Parts: sequence; structure tokens; C-alpha cells
Amino acid sequence: MLKLIRRQLSNICGLLNEYHQWPLLLNNSALINRSLSTKAAGPSEQVQLKPSFHLVTAFSGFSKDWLNTNQQATVNQQKFIIGDDSWFVANQKYADVLGVADGVGGWREMGVDPSKFSSNLMKQCKRFVDQENVLFAQTENISERTPLEILMQSYNCLIESKDQGLIGSSTACIIVFNRESKILYSANLGDSGFVVIRNNKIVFRSQEQYHYFNAPFQLALLPSMNNEENLFSDKPQSADVRSFQLVEGDLIVLATDGLWDNLSESHLLLKTSNIRDFYVEDMQQAAKNIASFATELSQDPNYMSPFAISARKNGINFKGGKPDDITVLLARVSKS
Repeated sequence: MLKLIRRQLSNICGLLNEYHQWPLLLNNSALINRSLSTKAAGPSEQVQLKPSFHLVTAFSGFSKDWLNTNQQATVNQQKFIIGDDSWFVANQKYADVLGVADGVGGWREMGVDPSKFSSNLMKQCKRFVDQENVLFAQTENISERTPLEILMQSYNCLIESKDQGLIGSSTACIIVFNRESKILYSANLGDSGFVVIRNNKIVFRSQEQYHYFNAPFQLALLPSMNNEENLFSDKPQSADVRSFQLVEGDLIVLATDGLWDNLSESHLLLKTSNIRDFYVEDMQQAAKNIASFATELSQDPNYMSPFAISARKNGINFKGGKPDDITVLLARVSKS
């Protein structure tokens, strides 16, 4: 009987996905999103307007297949995927929204592409943010419930689509940045997650959720003919919901478990501390460096990875990195 508690090798290698709504800079495996003002405010306007902030966001990642085949990564223009992982970035007048999802690789044993569920979930999340005018109409409407609402509505859309070919499960983490209050709201289900870095210290970390070791909480669409007692299917409402006050200059690292299982907090801080300036090129290179270093560590059989440490705490004699798809979104709170 199938137990979906581990990730398998991916057959898909994708690194970047363009968004048509924002000015972008693409280079290798990184995506940069920056909101730019089209008109300079006059002296009187500068006095009257409150400072507005936004997230400058960079993306990078690698799939396990890329490591195994050493082939050139391909750009996927439709599914926002890298291996079994998926991600999205969207913004509204008062908010920036980021999300990642990690498709559970065990579905491949049933002939199911694990990336299909995760990519469809992230696609629905982005569509919801892009089309939702009421929720983002005023800054006061953006609250701790907002990322959970995005996750709930998007998951319900997948259920209501009644697509018989859409089967699978994934973890999910959604973060929403309120541009006026600078509060970051989050909903995390499973073992993807994020940290907030301030003055080269981690000041906030999302909470991971497991049924037991290496069996994370996950949203799922299950085949009706299967024995469901062996398959996990959690509700969006089970997500860990948090809020945290950000300040200008804070860094956010949002990633799937491929990063967190291989990169310790000290390693992460080492990479972010090397960012000398926060121009587009610097953020881009930093995202790539983080993903690349985690990828290298995942292949080291002698490295005592965070995953190995956790395994030993659970009575499993494991040493080395954990080969996995790695998706990283790096964002910085900046003035518009």
C-alpha cells in the first residue's frame, strides 16, 4: 500500500517563468520582479503621501533531474514549475504575494506526475490574486486571514473543476506583504516555509507541520477508487497562520523543503551576508548562490544536513544531504 511520505526523483526540469504584468530581468536561473514608479512625485505630493514599500523578488532553483542528467535547464512558460515544485509571484496595489508548493513525489509510483497538482494549485493562487479586486481594494482588507483565504479559494477551485486527471498532493506556503503597514502575513501547510532576516539574524521562521517524520501536511486530490486510509489529505484550514512586522531592508527567504533539508541557518546567513548592495543584479546573484549551495550540499554523502539531524532524532541512522528539487524566492522590503 502506498504511503506518500517521501519525495521521488523528478522528470521535469524547469527554472524560470515570465510574468507579463511587471518589469522583469531574467538571467540564468533567477527572476527579478521590481515595481517601478512611472511619475516622480512633486514636492507637495511627497509631503502628503505616506512612504510606500514593496518587495523586490528574485527566484532561483534546481531540480534533481538537472543534477542527474547535467543537461541545460529549460524555461517553462506555462506551469511555473521546477521538478515537482511550483511557485508564483503576484502583486496588487497594496500587496505583494508569493507562494511555493512541493508536489509529493510518491505519486509517481501510481503513474501520476507530482508536478501537475502543485503547479495547478499555484496557478490558481496567482489567478485568485490577479482577479480578486475586493480583498485587495484597501490596505485595511489585507489581514492574517488573507493568505489562508488565497489557499482555501484556490484549493476549492481545483476540487470544483472535477478534473478527473488532476490527482496528487503538495505542501504549500503563501505569504502576503501589506505595502502600507509592512506586515507580513503567512499560511504554511507542510514543510515548505520561510524565514525573515534582519541585520544578518533570523528574526522569524515559519512553523513546519508533520504527521510524523518526513510525512508533511499536504493538500490532496485523491483517486476515489484508492484506499484512502494510506493517503494524506489535509484541509487548508490546518495551515499555520502567522503575522510579523517587517521593516525596510528585511530579507525574506521563501523555499520548498529541498532548501531547508539541506541548508542550515548558519549557511543561509553566510550567503545572505555576502550581498553587498541590493540592486537587481545583487539580489539575483544571491538567490542563485543560495540555491546552488543547497544543491551542492544535497549531493554530499558526508554532510550532516538538517534532514540527517532530524532523521537521527527520530531514530533513523542517516547521514548526508537529501537530493531534492530546490526552489528559492528571495525578497527584500524596499521603498517604492
